[in-house]
Amino acid sequence: MAAAINPRVASGITGLFGKSERADCRLVFVLDPSPPTAGDDPHLAKDGDGAAASKRANGDRALQQCGEPLPAHSLVLQFASDKIKAQLEWLATEGASAGPANKKARKSAAAAATAGKELPEVQLMLGSEKELPAAHAAVKFAYTGMAELNSIREALQVRRQAAYLQMEGCEQACTAAIKEMLAQGRGSGTAGSASTSSGGGAAAPTAPPPVLELYSCTELWPDLAEDAAFAALLTEAKLQLVAHFGDTLAVLNNKELYEQMRALPAVGLEALLESDDFGTDSESSVVLVLAEWMAANHATTDEDTRRRLCGLLRLVQCSRAYLSCVLPVLAARHQEDSHNTAGWFPISPTEATCLLTYSLVTVAERTAMAGEGEPYGPCGGMEGWPPAWRSTQPRRQCLPAEGRRFSFEASVEDLERVFGALGPGGEGILYPRMCGARHADCIVALGLDWTPYATWEFDSAAAGMRLGAEIPAALKAAGSGAAGPAAEQLLTKAVVSFPRAQLSVCGAGGLVTWSGDFDRSHSTQAGYGRGWVVALILKKLATAGRTADGGGHSNRDVPHSSGMAARWAPYLQGGTCLKGSVTLLPPAQPAPAPPPAPAPAAVPAASGWRARVGGPGAPGRPRGAR
Repeated sequence: MAAAINPRVASGITGLFGKSERADCRLVFVLDPSPPTAGDDPHLAKDGDGAAASKRANGDRALQQCGEPLPAHSLVLQFASDKIKAQLEWLATEGASAGPANKKARKSAAAAATAGKELPEVQLMLGSEKELPAAHAAVKFAYTGMAELNSIREALQVRRQAAYLQMEGCEQACTAAIKEMLAQGRGSGTAGSASTSSGGGAAAPTAPPPVLELYSCTELWPDLAEDAAFAALLTEAKLQLVAHFGDTLAVLNNKELYEQMRALPAVGLEALLESDDFGTDSESSVVLVLAEWMAANHATTDEDTRRRLCGLLRLVQCSRAYLSCVLPVLAARHQEDSHNTAGWFPISPTEATCLLTYSLVTVAERTAMAGEGEPYGPCGGMEGWPPAWRSTQPRRQCLPAEGRRFSFEASVEDLERVFGALGPGGEGILYPRMCGARHADCIVALGLDWTPYATWEFDSAAAGMRLGAEIPAALKAAGSGAAGPAAEQLLTKAVVSFPRAQLSVCGAGGLVTWSGDFDRSHSTQAGYGRGWVVALILKKLATAGRTADGGGHSNRDVPHSSGMAARWAPYLQGGTCLKGSVTLLPPAQPAPAPPPAPAPAAVPAASGWRARVGGPGAPGRPRGAR
C-alpha cells in the first residue's frame, strides 16, 4: 500500500501549477504545420523519448507556437509524465555533449533563469489550437491528481493528451469520469421504445443522453485493440445506445430519434444493426433505417463501410415485399453504379433472387441451396454471404400485446376544405394529421409508409375509412430511374401486405365509436389503399327550410355553409375536431400444429415404388390431377 503524501506538501505542489514560483522550465506548445501521419502525429508517437518532437522543433520545418508558455516544475513533471521526463533527459544529454560555446550559452541561460528572465523549454506538439485547453488540463493533473471535466468530449480530449504525455493515472481518471457521466445519463433522454406507445409518436424534446455525445466524438477514441479499458467502456455504451433508440418504429416515427439516428457515425449505426435488442416489427424496417441513414451519410462512407453495415442485416427475415421488390431494385441500382448514392447496397441481382427463394423453402431445401457439406450448391457463392443475411435469429419484437397507438386528427376547417366544395358526383379524400409523428400524414411500419384517410362522396350518408400503402422516399426518390424503368416498376407497382393493425375513429364524446381491423392476409398495391366504403354514419342534413328532425331551422343556421360540422357532428369532439388512431399490433401467434400423421408403411424396394413417382397413378396424386 502506497504511503500517503504529507497534506501540506501535496497542497504546496497543487498550488504550483501555472505559476512561475520555483519553476525551472517552461512547457511550450507548438503546432506541426505538416499534415499528421501515423509516424508524425504527436498523439500517435509511442517512442516516449521526446527526440522526434525535438528534432521537428529544431529541424527545417518552422513550428508555430500555440498559446503562452506554461511555467513548469521538472521535479513534479518528471515523476508524472514519462514523455516530459524523456524530453528533459534528452535536453540534459544534449547539453552534456555540447561544445564549449553551448556550455557558455547554458551558463547564460541558467543565470537568466535565476534572474527570472528565461527558462529552458520543453516543446510539446499539438494537432490544433483546439487541443490546448485539454493539454493544460492533462498537465494540471500532474500537480493535482484530479481531472476537472465537464463533458464527455472534454474527457476524451484530456484522455488523448494524457496518452500522448504518458501521464499515468490521468487516462484512468478520464475513463472513470466518462463512465460516471454515462451512468448518470442512463434512463434519461428520449426512451425510444416508449416514445411512441401512445399519443402519436413524439415525446417532448429532451436533452440528448451522454451516450450520443460519446458517439459524436469517435475521432477522439483510442485504438480499441490497444486499450482494453476503453473497449470495455464502449461495450457498456453500446447497450445504452441501443436502449436509447429502442426500436425501428420509434426511430422511423419519432422526429427527434430519427434525426439523432441520422447523425450517428457509422460505428454507432453498426451498434444498432448488430444488436438482438434493437427491436423491430420486421427486418424490413431495419433495412429502411439503414436506407434513411445512407440517404444522409452516403458521401461520408466508403465501400468497406457500406459493405460492413449491409452485412448486419438479417435479410432472409424481410417481408415478401422487400425480398421480391425492394432488394431486387437495390441490386439493380448497385449493378448499374455502385458509387452512386442509389447504388449503396452491395448486393447482386443473383444474390437477391437466391435470397427470395431461400426465404420461401424448407430447411432441407435451404441446406441444399447453400451446398452445405458439398463443394458447391445451386446458389454458388452463398457461403461467401455475410452470415447475417441467412440468419433466422429474430430481433426483439417491439410491439407489445396491446399494440402501439398513433393518433391522428382533422379540424372542421379541414373537413370544409376537402368536402365542402364538392358537387353532385364529387368525391373527396381527407388526410388527417398524425399527432407528433415524423411524417405529417403517415406512419412507418414493415418498412413502408401507411396513411390513414377518410373518403366521402357528395351527399352520401356515410364516409369511408381506409389505410394506404406507399414506398418510402428513401427507397424510391433518390434512385428513381437508376436501375432502369423495368426494375424500378418493381417498387412503383409492388404488392404489399398490411401490418396487423386497427384503424379507429372516436365519437364526439371521446370514446371509440368505429374501428376496423387489418392483418397480414390483406394486401394492396403501393400507392393505393384498402378499407371500408361505409364506416362512419353521418348525420342527415335538413332539406331546404327544414331540419332532419322536422324543425324549422335551415342550413343557414349552421355556422359552416356546406354543413360539414352538422354532418360530422357525431364524430367532432367539442364540435371542432375529428380524432382517431392507428394501432399497430404484434404478429398473430401461429395456431398450434396438429399432431403428426402416422408414418407411412415401409415399401419394399422390389415393389418398384420409387420408379413410379411422378408417373401415372403415383401415390398421393390422383390420376388426371393437374
